[in-house]
Amino acid sequence: MMKLRDQLIRRLKNPRGQVALFVALIFQILFIFFAMVINVGLLVHHKINLQNSVDLAAYYGAMKQAENMNAIAHINYQIRQSWKLLAWRYRMVGTAGDMSEHPVDKNPANNLQIVPGRADTDDTNPAAKDFYDAPSFCATYVPFKPMPNENTCRDLKGMSGVKVFGPTPTIAGFHSVNVAMTSISETFRNLAFERCRYFGAFNYRLLAQWVVGYNMDQADRMLLISTISRSMSNETEDFFDLDGESVKKGIKATLDNNLTAANKDGLQSFKVYNSLGADGCNNPAKDELPAKWLVPIRIAPAFSYVDTVCNVDQNNIERVPRELASDRNNWPAEVVKNQGHALWRDISELSQFVGLRSQIEDPYNYSMGVEKNPWCMAYVGVSAVTRPNIPFSPLGAVDLKARAFFKPFGGRMGPWYESQWPSGSERSAGGSKIDANLPPRIYDTGNIGDPKDPTRAGNYSRFVGDQYGLKSRNLLYQFGRAIFKLDPTWDKRTKDNPDFQDTAPNFGHWNQLPFEFAKKSNGNGDLLAWSEEVKGPSRFRALELLAILPDQFDMAYYSIEPDFYHNYYKRIKEKFMPKANPGFDKSIRPDIGYHKDYKQGDVNLEEFSVKDQYKVLKSKEIQTLALDIDQKLTYLSKDWKNVLTGWADNGLLDYSLNTEKLGKCTVEPKYDGETPVPPTSGNCIVGGTSGYSVKMISSDYLNSELQLGGDNSGKAKIKNAPPSDF
Repeated sequence: MMKLRDQLIRRLKNPRGQVALFVALIFQILFIFFAMVINVGLLVHHKINLQNSVDLAAYYGAMKQAENMNAIAHINYQIRQSWKLLAWRYRMVGTAGDMSEHPVDKNPANNLQIVPGRADTDDTNPAAKDFYDAPSFCATYVPFKPMPNENTCRDLKGMSGVKVFGPTPTIAGFHSVNVAMTSISETFRNLAFERCRYFGAFNYRLLAQWVVGYNMDQADRMLLISTISRSMSNETEDFFDLDGESVKKGIKATLDNNLTAANKDGLQSFKVYNSLGADGCNNPAKDELPAKWLVPIRIAPAFSYVDTVCNVDQNNIERVPRELASDRNNWPAEVVKNQGHALWRDISELSQFVGLRSQIEDPYNYSMGVEKNPWCMAYVGVSAVTRPNIPFSPLGAVDLKARAFFKPFGGRMGPWYESQWPSGSERSAGGSKIDANLPPRIYDTGNIGDPKDPTRAGNYSRFVGDQYGLKSRNLLYQFGRAIFKLDPTWDKRTKDNPDFQDTAPNFGHWNQLPFEFAKKSNGNGDLLAWSEEVKGPSRFRALELLAILPDQFDMAYYSIEPDFYHNYYKRIKEKFMPKANPGFDKSIRPDIGYHKDYKQGDVNLEEFSVKDQYKVLKSKEIQTLALDIDQKLTYLSKDWKNVLTGWADNGLLDYSLNTEKLGKCTVEPKYDGETPVPPTSGNCIVGGTSGYSVKMISSDYLNSELQLGGDNSGKAKIKNAPPSDF
C-alpha cells in the first residue's frame, strides 16, 4: 500500500507533460486569436475593396458628367463662332466698298494698295470715329454681284445725298445732237433711278439674312445646350450620358464589377449624389431654358444699313442710315413706297425676325451662349454600405461604409460676361467685361439703349486685352483687299458686259439663309457662302472660314473639340436625343462649315469639324489673296493642335500641369476613310487634351468656404454641398 502511494506521489511530482497540458489549455485562446487576425484581415481587405470600388464608381460618374460638359462647352463655342461670323460680315463686308476712309485704295492702277496716310496698323482713326465704332452696312458696290459698275458705298462717314445726273447742257446750233444727248442722258437717268430702288433693299435683305441666320443658329444650339444640361439636372440620383443611358446604372455596374463576392452579396445600401440636380442648380420651370447652373448671356447688339431714297423730282439719290429693325419706319424707303417691289416679300418676312424679342428669355434673342455659375459645383458622390459574410467571425456581422466624391476640372465652358460672380448672384456681376468688345448685356427690354450707341455694334475680342476687335485698320485692310482680290476681274466690268462667272462675292451665295438652312428634315445646315451655279462651296466661303478660326481669346476661355462630329455630334443625334428628348424639333448641326450630303472627292462637308476649318489656311483661295497671316493676323491659331489646352497630368499621382503636352499631339488616331480609329476626345491619343478631366475631392472641401467668384469676390459655400446624411 505504501509502495502504491509512493508511486503516485512521485508521478505527481514529475514535471514531464506540463507543456502539453499548457498547449491544450492555450490552444483555444490561440485559435480565437488567429481567427480574429484572419477575420480582421478579411474585414480590412473588404473595406479596402469597398473604398476602391466606390472610388471607381464615383470616377465613372464624374467622367460622364465631364463628357457632357465637354459637349456643352464646345456647343457654346459654336455659338461664339456664329457670332464672330456675323460681326465679321457686318464690319468687313459692310465697309469694304468705302473709298473715303477704308485703308484699301480701290484704284486698280494702284493694285489695291494701302491708301497713303491710312496705315494698316492695329488701331482706328479718331477722325472717322463713326466709321470704325458703328458703321452702317453697305454691300452695294463692285465686286458684289449682280451690282452694276457703280458704288453706293463710297463714303460711309457721311450720308449726304449723291447727285446722279444734272440737266443736260445745250450745244448751240446742233439741235439733233442736243435731242440725242438729252435722250441718252434721260435713259441713263431712268436706269440709275431704277437701280436706286434696289440698293437699300439689297443691303437690308442681305444683312437681315445674316442676322436672322445667326439668331436661328444660336437658338438651335442654345436649345441643344438646354436639353443636355437639363438631362444632367433632373434629379440628384441620376442623369443621362451622351449615349442616352442612365449614369446611375453605369455607376452601379462599375461598383458591382469591382466588389468582392462577399461585399457584393452583402451590399446593404448604395447611393449616388448628382450635385447638378440639387436645389438652386437644377432645372427651371421653362423647358427652353438651360439648367440653373448655366445662365444665358443675352446681348443687345444694334445693326444699321445704308438705304437709298430715290428723289426723282430733285434729281438725286439720297443715302440714309437706318436701323435694321422690324418696324416699317426702318424698312427701305423704296420698298415701303411700292408693295409690288421685287424684294417686298423677302423684307416683309425677314423683318419679323430682326431685332430683339419682347421676352428676353426667348431663345431667338441674341445670345453669346451661356456662362457657368461657379457656386453650382459639378461633382458626383457615391456611397455604399456592405455587410460581408465572414465565416466563424467572432465579431459577428459588421457593416462597412465608404463614400467618394469626384469632380470635372480643367475645362472651360466659356468666359463669364463680367469678371466677378458674387455668391447669391444669378449671373456674373461686377468687375470688368471679360470680352470688352461685346455689345451690352441685358436682363429685360427696359435696358436696351440707343441703337446708335457704338458699344452695341457687332464686335468681339481677338485676344485677351484686345482694345479694338474688328475695328482695327489692320483687319479692314487685310480682309477688304481680299474681298476685292477674290474677283480678279472686278475692275474690268462694264455695264453692258458684266462678268458673271462664279467668283465672289454674290448676293445669291446666301439664298439658303435664314430659313432653308435650319429646316430639320431637308435643310442643308450651312451658314456659309454657297454657290448654286457650281453646286458647291463659293470662293467667298474661304474668307468666312478664316474669319472664324480659333483665336487667342477662344483658346484662353473655351474648351474646343477638334473633331466634334465623330466624338460628340453623332452620339448626341443618334443616341442621346431619341432617349433624352424624343420630341426635339430643332435642327442639330455640327461645326460651322458643315453642309448636309455634300462629298466631292477629298472634300467632305458632311463630317466637318474644327480641325477641318484649319484646312482653309492651305487652300488655294487663301493663298492667292495675299493675306499676311503670319505678320498681321497673328491672333489666329495656325494648327488645330493649338486648341489642346486642357489639363494633362505629369504622371499617375502627379496632378501638376504637363506643359510639354500643352497644344501638342504626338500620336494622332488613324483614319478609316473619314472616321478616326479609335475616336479619341481631342482627336489625340498621346499629347495634349481638350476639355474637362476628373479629380477626387473631399467632403470637407465641399462643405468649406471657397473663393470661386473671381478676384476680390470673397469666400462662400457652394449651393449644392452633399446632404449631411450622404
